[in-house]
Amino acid sequence: MGFTLNTELLLKIFRYVLLLAILVLVGKFIATGGFKLGIVLVVVPPVLLFVIFAFKQPQWLLHIVIAMGFLISLLSRYVPGIPFGLSVDGLLGLMILVLIFDPNTKFEGKYIVNGLTLSLLVWLIFTCLMLFNPLAKSKEAWFYANRGLSFYPVLLTITTMYIYRGQKHLHAFLFIWAGFAVFGTLWGMKQLILGVSHTEQMWLNAGAASTHILFGKLRVFSYFSDAAQFGASQAHTAVVFGIIGLYPGKLKYRWLYLFIGLFSFYGMLISGTRGALGVIALGGFTYFIMTKNFKIVIAGILVAGGAFVFLKYTTIMQSNYQVNRMRTALSADDPSLVVRKEREKILEHYLSDKPLGGGVGSAGFWGKRFSPGTFLAEIGTDGHYTRIWMETGVVGLWIYLLMLATIIFYLGARLWRMEDSPLRQKLVAIYSALLGLCLASYTNGLLTQIPTGILTFIGLAMVYLGTEKELEEA
Repeated sequence: MGFTLNTELLLKIFRYVLLLAILVLVGKFIATGGFKLGIVLVVVPPVLLFVIFAFKQPQWLLHIVIAMGFLISLLSRYVPGIPFGLSVDGLLGLMILVLIFDPNTKFEGKYIVNGLTLSLLVWLIFTCLMLFNPLAKSKEAWFYANRGLSFYPVLLTITTMYIYRGQKHLHAFLFIWAGFAVFGTLWGMKQLILGVSHTEQMWLNAGAASTHILFGKLRVFSYFSDAAQFGASQAHTAVVFGIIGLYPGKLKYRWLYLFIGLFSFYGMLISGTRGALGVIALGGFTYFIMTKNFKIVIAGILVAGGAFVFLKYTTIMQSNYQVNRMRTALSADDPSLVVRKEREKILEHYLSDKPLGGGVGSAGFWGKRFSPGTFLAEIGTDGHYTRIWMETGVVGLWIYLLMLATIIFYLGARLWRMEDSPLRQKLVAIYSALLGLCLASYTNGLLTQIPTGILTFIGLAMVYLGTEKELEEA
């Protein structure tokens, strides 16, 4: 009677025995007080598998970065005590390692030596030198603050240029973005109609209610860090997807793009974030110019002018809280604008003899955390450019503004020369939103906040790749 060796059965038995042995070993370490080592034994295998997967599919690291950009605030609110923000740093670090050690990576100089990346690198070098600013109160504050200020923009643009290829990656980028944006508006509608959750109410009670409940009305913040970031992010999404959907030629999923744009615009309205109007206004105007179509430019100016007259010179729909809130953004007597102007005068006097400011991380959230009680930490930033001015002085502010201007003109000129196509429409949409964000950043720190900053710099890298003909037509 013959005997057949069943190798598949033996392999399955071996796997179960190995798993059982690992569990027994982990249990022994935990039982004998070696809890930390037991945790290591549990965590290390999946981490190693994730690293192996990253080398085979590095684009998924960027996908996860985009997702985490949206989810960090949600996770931090519901699972406090865990530094979820550092997950982006870890993923970017892993992407750098993958690019360095993957033998398939071809380090083409054009992805580092171009107008976009060189502009960002100059700003990065300057902020790194600011570590030695004698007025800086905390080196740790410099590290945390400089991540979003200059490290993320450089790492995101360079890794995107090396990892993303083809319109399939552009579509994946837009798909992930759209999914979280729609989810954000749905979550916001839940807050508006059904009310906030217990955890969200605790957050409001801890101090956020002073800025999120005005005249008895909730400024919807969805699952974002606050209403301002939610509104600006939804305005960003509305501009990008709305413009894509307006393509005059044949475009696949046109109505889906338009729906996402309009739905996100509604999310912006219920947030009560007035500064987000700047994203819509300048983003839309930039698109009209980039069409190179005189009739569309005139039509766009008429629509924008009509919207301005509606908000500025009429009282139509004044009883609607969202419309009323947006209308106050155009008032020269708005109390918040008056306070902002007065604060700028105080800062102008304080910074008159400090051309390099008080050091990166000396103002805003990081200033309050690492150097509480100091002048810059307590006075408030009131906007992205004011923060740059406070932390890097007038020298840093001019360098930063020149960097933005260089990127805008560099990518704008490349897009202008690009032939009309659905791909160009998507890239113009991303580019137009950048200019809108630059305007709206006067009142909010949009370009350094997440997810907006992450989406912006990955998007700019895609614009460069598209104008470099690295994204083939789908």
